[in-house]
Amino acid sequence: EDKPANGLHEAKVSGSERSVYVHDEVIVTNSDIAAARVVQGGGPAQYGVSVEFTAFGAEKMRTATANHIGKPMAILIDGQIVVAPVLRTPIGASAVVSGNFTRAQAERIVNGIGVR
Repeated sequence: EDKPANGLHEAKVSGSERSVYVHDEVIVTNSDIAAARVVQGGGPAQYGVSVEFTAFGAEKMRTATANHIGKPMAILIDGQIVVAPVLRTPIGASAVVSGNFTRAQAERIVNGIGVR
């Protein structure tokens, strides 16, 4: 979430001054992800991360994101929020995290997911 509320705790997005307010529940884990890879972003030195979910992971994402449009979704690697993109549409079988990452940043996220 982008604002504090009961049941949420504040967490910093790694490498920034930005804070988000997170629920304790984990929606998906690495075992819910079938593949992840670095993809070209909007410019020559901008990259994103493409994620494909397992059938079970896709169902969990559909349920969790259906009513969360316009709000941030924290992505954690090794317990740290590495990015908290704002959801534009509900997520289902796949998603692209576009954040104008450098190649190194996108590769860190892919490597943290641990599947390809």
